[in-house]
Amino acid sequence: MTAHYHLTIIGTRFPQLALGTLLAKRGRRVLIVDSLSADSATESSEIEGYRFRKRPVPLCGLDSGGFLRMFLDEIGIGRILVKETYPLNEVSYQVVLPRHRLNIYPERDRLLAEIAREFPDNMDTMRGLYEEWDTIASNWYRGQNNIEDLEKGWLQTAGITQKLKGFFHARKMGDRIRSFDASSPEYAFFSLQHQFLGAFPHTAVIPPLPGALIHSIGRRGTYQETTGTGGLTALMLQRFKEYGGELQDGAWITAVDVNSQDGISLELSDGRKVKTKTLSTTASIAATIDGLLQKVPSKPLKGPPPKHPMRFYLGIKDKFVPQGMEDNLFLMREDDGGPLKMKSCYLALSPAGSDMAPKGKRSITVTSLLSHEDFKIVSPEYLEVIREDLLQALEAVIPFLSEGLTAVSSDLEPEDEYRISRALPTGVTAWSPGIIGRIAVTTKLRGRVAIISPTPWELGIEGEALAALAAAGTLKKALGVES
Repeated sequence: MTAHYHLTIIGTRFPQLALGTLLAKRGRRVLIVDSLSADSATESSEIEGYRFRKRPVPLCGLDSGGFLRMFLDEIGIGRILVKETYPLNEVSYQVVLPRHRLNIYPERDRLLAEIAREFPDNMDTMRGLYEEWDTIASNWYRGQNNIEDLEKGWLQTAGITQKLKGFFHARKMGDRIRSFDASSPEYAFFSLQHQFLGAFPHTAVIPPLPGALIHSIGRRGTYQETTGTGGLTALMLQRFKEYGGELQDGAWITAVDVNSQDGISLELSDGRKVKTKTLSTTASIAATIDGLLQKVPSKPLKGPPPKHPMRFYLGIKDKFVPQGMEDNLFLMREDDGGPLKMKSCYLALSPAGSDMAPKGKRSITVTSLLSHEDFKIVSPEYLEVIREDLLQALEAVIPFLSEGLTAVSSDLEPEDEYRISRALPTGVTAWSPGIIGRIAVTTKLRGRVAIISPTPWELGIEGEALAALAAAGTLKKALGVES
């Protein structure tokens, strides 16, 4: 007997699971197939493991008016995620430059006072930049007010108008940035933040989206748990089932027939036969399923050569954590960057009790952006040289280094065969939520298959939520008005 569904999803990564939960709540028959086992949430998972934390990531929004909170409320778990919070830090993060150290405060007046102390000769330009960012950010926030509008995408009169306004403000902002000398600390101040927040080479013009949101980092936040997103996945699966969704884990697709005009026929490894009107998965999974999409083209990255984030994991004693580093710290080294030219680094301190930290210590992650060529020269012996150089460089921001820090591991361990992480895009240049979501969704087979690609690195889980909404909107035509 063949079971019929409106949507079948392969895999339980966050955007696919969010898409399935969203449509199941709206009365669609949804099946999720995953070759791995997916544990159901328990009552304790609703209370433990989730914290609200300030982080310098664009699109954060677990506060009551934020996009992510609105989206998670829609699928029924927003309240759970904000039950408990980390102690909020007075400083959102720190920027450390040679001979300059700035605390980035959420309050505008305090931030401008900090900048005036370090860069008194350029205050008018700096103030003008923040005013332009305020305007672009206001346009952005106005585009996040309604879940259904976000599903429809950007091709609406209001969205186009906001995009045009943002374009002209971004031009003004670019003119102000270019007024700085490229070798000045002021230029380094913006480059260091946006090399990570905007994920693009520091020589490029700052994209408008991360630029617009940098000013209000302190009043947004995202959750962080010590075990990654496992708890969030369990919570969403629980809601998915409550809304009538079906999960078939420990199974995979063995055969696909896409010739039917009204749906897609699937055969599962457990012998089940499924007829589905639409299907969603990732490009990597789609390419491995015989008969589905054998050639899923990857979009070539345009612009300058892409960068890859490489992370080093360190242990640090609490008493040596510098003031202002309780959330994040951006560091620009005074030297040439060492063996891999890691002149810029982003330091993020883990929550207390993280499994990654050595006993009695906190865990700190040091991230730098490297080119593909950088990875070709890495060997086990050379990795030790890189670690030693990195520890010495951190003396600029962490005192008592020999006692306080312990190198634990990195993304380039020999047993991992030096696998290169996913390349970053050269910059997010759009500030419309509809566009941000839709750049991650590709449709195939007359709109019946939605391939959700990873969203830009710096947008994190908020960008993935936007991708899930975009996929839901894209599939609506194929699903029609059936319930």
